[in-house]
Amino acid sequence: MTGVRDAAWTLRRLDPSRDPGDALVRGIPARVPGTVSGALRDALGEDRVASVLASDGPDTVWEYRTRVTTAGGRHRFVSTGVATVAQLLVADRVVHESHSAFAPWDVIVELPSGPCEIALRVLPTASVSVPRKPRARWLSPLVSDRSLRWRRTPLIGSIDWPGALPVLGPWGGLRAVPLPSSADDAAPHPSLELVPRALRTRVGEDGSGVVTVQLGGVAGTTPDLGADTDGSAGAASVAANTGGSADVGVPTEPGAGAEDARDTVHITVEPPCEVDAQPVTAERVVTASDLTPHGVLSVDVTVPDPALWWPYGMGEQPLYGVRVRTGQGEYTYTVGFRSVRAEPRDRDHRGLALRINDVPVFARGAVWAGADPFEVAADPQRTRDVLERLHAGGSTMIRVPGTACYETEDFHRACDELGLMVWQDVALGPQDPPDDPEWCAGLRHEVRYLASRLASHPSTVVISGGTEVIQAPALAGRPAEQWRTDVVLRDVPRAVGEADADVVVVPSSPCSDADLDAAQHAYETGEASGEQASSSVPTIAPTDAVDGVSHYFGVGAYGRPLEDAVTRGVRFAAEALAFAVPPEPAAVREQFGTDGPLDDADSAEAWRAGVAHDPGAEWTFEDTTAVYVHRLFLDRDSDPDAGLATPAQPASDGAGTGHAEHLEYERAALAHVFQRTFAQWRSGHSPCRGALVLSALSTAAGPGWGVLDVSGRPTAAWYGMRRACAPVAVSFLPAGGDGLPVHVWNDGPTPLTTTLRLTVVTVRGGCQQPLDIPVTVPARGDTVVRADLADGTFRDLDHAYGFGEREYDAVSALLVDPSGRVLARDVHLTGGPRRNDAPDPGLDARWVRTEQGEWAVAVTASGLARFVALDLPGGAEAEDGYGHVLPGETVHVPVSGTLTDEGRAATRVRALGVPSVPVNAESG
Repeated sequence: MTGVRDAAWTLRRLDPSRDPGDALVRGIPARVPGTVSGALRDALGEDRVASVLASDGPDTVWEYRTRVTTAGGRHRFVSTGVATVAQLLVADRVVHESHSAFAPWDVIVELPSGPCEIALRVLPTASVSVPRKPRARWLSPLVSDRSLRWRRTPLIGSIDWPGALPVLGPWGGLRAVPLPSSADDAAPHPSLELVPRALRTRVGEDGSGVVTVQLGGVAGTTPDLGADTDGSAGAASVAANTGGSADVGVPTEPGAGAEDARDTVHITVEPPCEVDAQPVTAERVVTASDLTPHGVLSVDVTVPDPALWWPYGMGEQPLYGVRVRTGQGEYTYTVGFRSVRAEPRDRDHRGLALRINDVPVFARGAVWAGADPFEVAADPQRTRDVLERLHAGGSTMIRVPGTACYETEDFHRACDELGLMVWQDVALGPQDPPDDPEWCAGLRHEVRYLASRLASHPSTVVISGGTEVIQAPALAGRPAEQWRTDVVLRDVPRAVGEADADVVVVPSSPCSDADLDAAQHAYETGEASGEQASSSVPTIAPTDAVDGVSHYFGVGAYGRPLEDAVTRGVRFAAEALAFAVPPEPAAVREQFGTDGPLDDADSAEAWRAGVAHDPGAEWTFEDTTAVYVHRLFLDRDSDPDAGLATPAQPASDGAGTGHAEHLEYERAALAHVFQRTFAQWRSGHSPCRGALVLSALSTAAGPGWGVLDVSGRPTAAWYGMRRACAPVAVSFLPAGGDGLPVHVWNDGPTPLTTTLRLTVVTVRGGCQQPLDIPVTVPARGDTVVRADLADGTFRDLDHAYGFGEREYDAVSALLVDPSGRVLARDVHLTGGPRRNDAPDPGLDARWVRTEQGEWAVAVTASGLARFVALDLPGGAEAEDGYGHVLPGETVHVPVSGTLTDEGRAATRVRALGVPSVPVNAESG
């Protein structure tokens, strides 16, 4: 077929009220997969997208159109999803329509030979009516449109968040595959026309791997992958019951002699090149009698002793190739083998705790906000770049939230390859889900398809029933019996179980232990749990951090001290650490034309438009960040880490004299908060088994939630997180009167034999003789060394007791391997990061080449330099930042990305509270 896969598409706005000469009426180039907002950005520029979409009238239709040439005959049109009310037209005849952004398309269409027009029409969402009753039991402050609880559409465009845009169009792409002729007089038997519908893998109790290939006929829409108890059967009837997708044309029906139809299935599982093993093959002749009443068949292939897939840092990510050949053609896939389960819970072991390949994991990472704010179907390379940057920051898990759209295969394939575990929410948000039987049947069909699609990806380890579905009624003041709904406690887990996906099910994020147990019961049995609360007075709320899964914002939005992350007993924070995170100085200049946008009226308006905020709140998350700036650097006696004999004096006018200087204090505060909090949670003494930042990427220019800015570049929060979350890491965790422990982590599969080198800096500015301590860190484990006791005596290195004048200014820890290579580094500022009138540290820097020939900046200082970071113009990025440099020490900061001669000449080194200095040219 010429076209559809590589077709040149045109997007037009069909609106009778528009001037025919309007460029959007004439048409603009568009991509498939893609969305309307992405096409508008590419054609008109970022600044016009929101205004164009806001100008849509109630009758506006967006139409994708292309012209292809085919040899005619049957073609299979497939899409992961089109948002939201959409029609497929062939030769201007409607052949398929859908009312759900998440319902898969799988349609057989007879095409004429020669040129043919194919169109996708996206109609107004409101063109399909939804019931007005029963009314929702509670309303969400995030979503004002009450009808959206009925509509299967991404919520992201309906929430007043910076940069949020509606998802319209074929985000899931559109493929058209020619099918062999269904009539072949020379064949001894008619064909079953089998094609793969789903792949999944499991690791058996004996250690063998099993690849299960589910096959079904090509005729009709996507077959149901698990039977509803209502007995609906067959592709056409399943589509009709979903409430979201239906064929207008007539599906191909088996003709006479169908009972004699058969097909031969060949399956080959090929090991990756780094695994010394032979391919495993299987062949089976399938007859009509082998199919289930739903027209499907599962074929298992056993792989002896497969190489296991591990999360990043814990091992390798071997991926096996699978080739499936039927009479309809050959299909290739990539799979991995791993096991996943949640640890049993009881009174002493609460919360969600994951085990991969029966090894406990501490999951850390971020809530996914997409790789491109304008395009759900982002360019695969851009998606990969963002994921790689999160991976480099120590992330091991990405959560796709229920307020977003589902992600593409490119996203999931990249997560497989990078070792990033995926927590996938069903697309349900903080609204009251209907209990209408037809709506629930459609949701189950959607979830079965989603779970089946993700079952071949070893990275997908959790499927959750959505975002804040259980928490929302609790915060709305509804009775406890309304907190738990069958949609997330029964329907979603049951559908995941019917897809036989090897994942851990979570009913909704957040939730309690009891909710987790109920969802697991439904996943395993297909039935709702019969357990009822023993009292009308609940003992646990969905907001509790000590139970189940939490959204923890104690450190963050609620302004709690850093110790709150420990004292609250956080078990698994599926959202955490929400702050307004400013981009790096070069990015601020690029986006706003100045280092201090709030110092200029024009740039101030643009800056405020990008500030992270929640709808209806009278404060923003920039206020949250300011709380910690004051607590760490400005306010007298408010820093819980401060043990200074002479407390710092409060600043009367804030940090610095202008916005640019204040932003430097914000960056320093966030680097400190993110490192300290993640180190506390990762500690072997902590009950926490996972924490995900809100969020991965800011969705607009300015201070968003992201640890990466809107262009995907690291922020100060990323640098702090990286120091605590790297597979091999070292971090100080001051314990007050219990000394100054140094925590060392090793996620790797073998013990780590290394040297911990401790250096103490005195208040007089000198460094004491380094102390080398041999350390062996167990595989996938950690160890703790008391820095204050390391020389065999007690030294009050953190001035925790406060007797007399403070003697020490800082302590550094280097983790050094036998070859002398530094594996990890941390510096603790005695008594906390605040200092009174800190002297100029005498920064100096020069460009150098690493042993691998890459660029780095060698930074030195004559005194203690706090929160040292590079200011890199252009596309270059520093791999480390906001650490501290000891007197006389040289620290090498690697630089990646695009680095020109002009960029090197313009690079500067910054430290908190002092002017930046240029980086000298490479010597020699």
